[in-house]
Amino acid sequence: MSRIAATVSSGAAVTERAEEILDQLGTLIPTEGALLSYVTPSTRERHALANDGYAQQMVDVLNGADFQAEVIEPFGLRRPGQPMRDRDLPVDPLSLRCVAEHFRPAGMVSGLLSALVTSDGRYVGFLDLAVLDAHHPSDEACAVVGYVGPALANVVDPLQSARWLASTLPGGCSAFGLLDGDRIVSLHGEPRDEFLDPRVSVARTVDRMLDRGSRTAAFLWPRAGGGWFACRGFRCPDHLVVVVVGELDRPHHLTTRELEVLTHLVAGCSNADIAAQLWLSVRTAKAHVEHILEKLEVPTRAAAAGRAIQEGLILPPLDEERPGCVRLMRHLDLA
Repeated sequence: MSRIAATVSSGAAVTERAEEILDQLGTLIPTEGALLSYVTPSTRERHALANDGYAQQMVDVLNGADFQAEVIEPFGLRRPGQPMRDRDLPVDPLSLRCVAEHFRPAGMVSGLLSALVTSDGRYVGFLDLAVLDAHHPSDEACAVVGYVGPALANVVDPLQSARWLASTLPGGCSAFGLLDGDRIVSLHGEPRDEFLDPRVSVARTVDRMLDRGSRTAAFLWPRAGGGWFACRGFRCPDHLVVVVVGELDRPHHLTTRELEVLTHLVAGCSNADIAAQLWLSVRTAKAHVEHILEKLEVPTRAAAAGRAIQEGLILPPLDEERPGCVRLMRHLDLA
């Protein structure tokens, strides 16, 4: 248990830690096959994180929908944190199609399943072990697996990397994860209630902007009572979207109108285009551009646009619920 605990807390990559954990469990239980899988937050599909001894066909069976419905949901998830062996099942194992059609023909006579559930109740993956000896796994081995179950859940949990990322944020920032476009989970700090509501436009705006293929998005959002929220969205490899929010009073002393003009500059608009979009004279639009260059301390429009993208000094696409936000051109790339 101490060796597994050391592996869990090491700085190695997730896959390396998962493989080492299976190796350690192999010294406790003589396994013929061992699989540690995780559940993607967005699709709820299961994928192998580490595999030792299972053929790919068996891995596909274990990560398939039938095994999920026939074994994990009725038996594993009813006893979160408590490993279950074939002989512990309340039914004849051979009555389960996956056992009768796949495990027994392969000569595997016993096995252990542990559904991995986090402390906040999220099902994030499972551990499956198969052995050729009916005397294994022993009661003591099951106790060890049950003891390290929460640590294993942390290893396979895709949100752990997001939480680690969020933990590096400076004080005053908050972060939340956006799952499936409509599920929100707090990651760091104390996000305002308005950001934790999946119907709120900030979350929908981030999701919509990232749908265009970019992996990052940064923009300003008006704050009640004045000032702005600086919002940044990051799409992680497992499709989880992390949104970081901080507060700004008046970035670079830019006015709201100047931020609108700057947003159009990023979109590649000329002074005439900006004037037409914002119902200004061309002369007024030109004056706003000059003020923006002066405040950002840059020599050209292109430099101003680059700084705006880098620092997120733009307003998001028009939202029907927030008419004060300007519409970005379709070709705007925030990557």
